[in-house]
Amino acid sequence: MSNNLNYTVGVDIGGTNLRCGIFGSGGKLESDIRILMPEAANVNFISQNIKKFLDDNKKYNVKTVGIGIAGQIDAESGSVIFSPNLNWRDVPLKKKLEEELGLSHIIVTNDLTAITYGEWKYGAGKGFDNLICIFVGTGIGSGIILNGGLYTGCFNSAGEIGHARIVSGGRKCTCGNYGCLEAYAGGHGIASIAMERAYADRPGFQDIISESGGSIESISAKSIAKAYKAGSKEAVRLIDETGEYLSDGIASAVNFLNPCAVILGGGVLDGIPELFDIVKVETLKKSLKASSSNLKILKSVLGEDAGIIGAAALASSAYF
Repeated sequence: MSNNLNYTVGVDIGGTNLRCGIFGSGGKLESDIRILMPEAANVNFISQNIKKFLDDNKKYNVKTVGIGIAGQIDAESGSVIFSPNLNWRDVPLKKKLEEELGLSHIIVTNDLTAITYGEWKYGAGKGFDNLICIFVGTGIGSGIILNGGLYTGCFNSAGEIGHARIVSGGRKCTCGNYGCLEAYAGGHGIASIAMERAYADRPGFQDIISESGGSIESISAKSIAKAYKAGSKEAVRLIDETGEYLSDGIASAVNFLNPCAVILGGGVLDGIPELFDIVKVETLKKSLKASSSNLKILKSVLGEDAGIIGAAALASSAYF
């Protein structure tokens, strides 16, 4: 029966994992896989693993593939202009995948564009014509739905809230600029701040260092989350500061776009659920009353599947 139906593959290329899923009608997940990404992942690694996934699932009649990847994407060519997580620049991803996979219907989009589309179609954003979806992981990204459709901007780069400047001349960001929201409230930024403070005050940060295996260099957002749950004063201080920075950025976006809803998700928020409540309260406080009086601040409901669901839905919509 599978061969009589048309299926779509959704792919989420992350800094840590490669995820692939096959979806049938109505967004039903039929098969999926998670693969650990090597440090220097290249297009060959991506294409070989997608090809193997397709070969292992030949019973499904796959017509199109949707790819979500963190970074700036050329909408027309499907090339990756820059992906900070993978350190890719000017990589013709769509062209190479079409050659390797033998498929002529592949779309490549920003991962948060895919996630936003997935949450809007099947998740927390159903029923809203205007929303912002913000995910806080290693970095911070967002996608925008305006007037019942995806808004990607003139050059396909709308939604880079992580690179909104919140501190003039502040910390250096992975994008090369200074003072970006991501440098203060993304997972990498939080860890970097903690490391700097730990070097200056090792005894005061001993709880966080212990949760990091005894090494300052191993401090991560995950180890800070563990220390936070254990009641570490410095971890609590860091998370409170993170909430302030995040709410500053989100309140600015709310005042600028006046969405009906803001959807929040990502590894940092999943690892520290209390941060959602901090951000929600502070965002509503800092936003203009006219913008926030009926604003809904919601948690993502698709979780780690949001990327592959959204990428597949976008590809399916474009093809069928």
